[in-house]
Amino acid sequence: MGGFEVLQQVKDNMLKPIYEKRRHLGCEWCGTTFYGYYSKEKQSMFGSPCYIKFNDIEEGVPVFIPPCPNEDCGMENIGVYDAKSALHHYNKRKEQERKKAERKAKKDAMPVKISKKLTYPNKQAYEDRLDLLAKDPDQMTNYEMMCDYFLDKVFWKKFGKGCHTLQSRHFTIKKRLWNGTYSSNSGKTRMGNFTPYFEVTNNKTGKVREVGTDSVMFSVKLRQKYGTNRRNDPDRNFGLPNSRGYK
Repeated sequence: MGGFEVLQQVKDNMLKPIYEKRRHLGCEWCGTTFYGYYSKEKQSMFGSPCYIKFNDIEEGVPVFIPPCPNEDCGMENIGVYDAKSALHHYNKRKEQERKKAERKAKKDAMPVKISKKLTYPNKQAYEDRLDLLAKDPDQMTNYEMMCDYFLDKVFWKKFGKGCHTLQSRHFTIKKRLWNGTYSSNSGKTRMGNFTPYFEVTNNKTGKVREVGTDSVMFSVKLRQKYGTNRRNDPDRNFGLPNSRGYK
C-alpha cells in the first residue's frame, strides 16, 4: 500500500463518525422529521454537497444530505436540515402565511368603493356582481353604467381585451380605447397605455353620453406637460450612441 492510500485510509477512518452517526433531520417545506445519515455520494437528483465543520478542518467536510421521505413534498433534499432548524423555518413560514391570509381576509371583508354612489359590501360581493352583469347585463344600474372603471371591469369579464359593444336594457354601450402608447427610444418596444372610455346611447331618446373622457383628458394633459421620450420629441430626438445598439 502506497503512501497516498495510507493517508486516504487515515482520513476515511477520521471522518467515519460523520457518516455513521444517526441524525434527527427535518424538511422546512413540509415539516416532516425523520432519522437518516449523511453520505459521501448523492442520495437524490438534486443538491450539491454541504460542508460541515469537523475538528480542525477549516474548509469543512463535504457531505450529502438524505432527501425528505414525504412523497408529497417533492423538494427532495432541498431544505433538509437538522430537525430543530427545519421545524423553526417551517413554523416561521407557516406563521407568515397565516398572517398574510388574515390580512387578505380582512382586506377582502372591507367595503369596495368604486365611486361616491357605487359601493359594495365586500370584495366577494363586488366580484359576484361583475359575474352577474357579465351574464345578464340587463341588471346593470344607472350608477354602474355611468362609471367607466366599473364598465371596464364588466367588459373585461365578458369579452376580454379590445373594443366591444354591450346591450343593457334600452342602452347600447360601446367601449373605445384612446391610444396613449408611443415607441421607446430604441424603437424595439412600445410604452404608455390605452385608456378606455365609453359611449352610452339611450335607444329610446337617442341621447349619447360619453363616460370616462375625464380619464382620457387627464392622460392627454400629462403627455402635454411631461412629454413622452426623445424618440417622439423632434426637439430632443438627436439620436443615441450607436454603441448601445440604437438606430
